[in-house]
Amino acid sequence: MKTNVFTTKETIFGQVEVVRLEIESKQKRLSASDEELVQKIWDKVVADNREFATEKEQLRYLSALTRELVWQEANTEESAEIISRLKLNDQLFAQKFFYGTNPYGCNISRFRSKILSNIKQTYQVDVSIEEFGDILYTFLWNNGTWSILDKYSRKSSFFCWLAEVAQHELIRYLEEMKIINVNRERTAGNTRLLGMSVAPEMWEYIINDMMPNGLYKDVLYATLVERKDEKIMVKKFGLNAEDLHKMQKKAEADLKDRLIRSDSNYEELVLRDKSSRNVEVSEEFTKEFFQWQEWKNETNPLADVLGVDLDKKELQEKVVEFLYAIPEKLKWTEEERIVWTLRFIEDTAPAEVAERVGRKRSWVDTKYSRLNVRFNKAIKEWWIKNAK
Repeated sequence: MKTNVFTTKETIFGQVEVVRLEIESKQKRLSASDEELVQKIWDKVVADNREFATEKEQLRYLSALTRELVWQEANTEESAEIISRLKLNDQLFAQKFFYGTNPYGCNISRFRSKILSNIKQTYQVDVSIEEFGDILYTFLWNNGTWSILDKYSRKSSFFCWLAEVAQHELIRYLEEMKIINVNRERTAGNTRLLGMSVAPEMWEYIINDMMPNGLYKDVLYATLVERKDEKIMVKKFGLNAEDLHKMQKKAEADLKDRLIRSDSNYEELVLRDKSSRNVEVSEEFTKEFFQWQEWKNETNPLADVLGVDLDKKELQEKVVEFLYAIPEKLKWTEEERIVWTLRFIEDTAPAEVAERVGRKRSWVDTKYSRLNVRFNKAIKEWWIKNAK
C-alpha cells in the first residue's frame, strides 16, 4: 500500500496533539514543537519503510509510533533535568526531590507512599519518609558519582524506573539489616530466560517437551530455535512489531511458569533470577545429578573433582569453585573471564557488567553469548576426556 506523504504527516500531526495533551495532563513538560516531533516521527517512518495491506493497519502503526516517540521525548526532557540538577549537587533540589511531600511537585512522593504501604502490609515494618529518602539518596549517590542514574534507559518514565529501583533497594537494605526475611520463591515475574545464550538445540528439546502445540510454542520456536529476523516473524504471524513483542513476552511468561512448576531440571539450565542472588544448588538436584552421572558410568569423574561424600555446605563450595576454575583453564582474556563470571555465576545485570568493563551493553550480550558457546564446548571436551 503506497503512502501519501501529505496525508500521513497530517495524520501524525493530529496524533501528536492528542499525545501532548495526555502528557500535559500528567503535569509533565514537553518543550519540543509539534513540527519538530512530526519530523522526528516522519524520519522514523521513512527509515522503517514498511508496507501496509490496509489503511487501518497503517493508522495503527502510526498511532503506536507517535505515542512511543512523543512520550520518549517527554521522558527524556524530564529525566535530563532531574539528573542534571542532582549531578550538579543542587542541595535544595535534592532535599525537595527525596523528602518533599507535594504529590504534584518534582519529588518521589508520587510513588513513595505506595512502596511504604506495601512494605507495611507485607512485612509489618514501618519505614518513615526520612528513612526512605536516606536509603534511596545513599544508593543513588553511590560514593559521590550518581552513576546509578546513568542506567536509566528512557524506555519508561523516569519516575516509573526510579520506583522499581527504590523498592528493590529498600527491600535489599531491610533484608541486609535483618529487619525482614524475603521469600525467594521463583515466579514468572522475578525470573528471566537466558535466551540466545542457550544453544538452539537445547531450546528445541525444551520447547518440544514443555510447550503444547499452539501460537505460543510457534513464536518461541521461531525466536529461540530458528532465530528468525523480526521482519520475517511479523509477516509469518500476521502481527505488527509491537504486537509481536507482546506475544513473545506472553509466550516467555508461559514457558517460565511451566519450567518453575515442572519437576524437570530445565529450570536450572535456562532460567535466572532477575535480581542478583548467590549461586545455589539444591541438595536434591545435586544428589540426582550424581546418581545420573554414576548410572552413566561406573567411575564418576566428577567425584574426584567435587567429592560425592561432602555435606551440603562443602558440596556447594566445591560446585562454585568448579565453575570458577573452568574459565581459568581456557585461553580467555581477563576481560572475557570477568564478563562470563559476572553474568553466568553471579547473575549480574548486563548493564552493570557493561559499566564495570567499560563496554556497551550490546557488546556484553554478544560476548557473553559467544563465551557460553566456548564454555559448553570445553565442558563437553572435558567430560569426554575424563569419562574414559
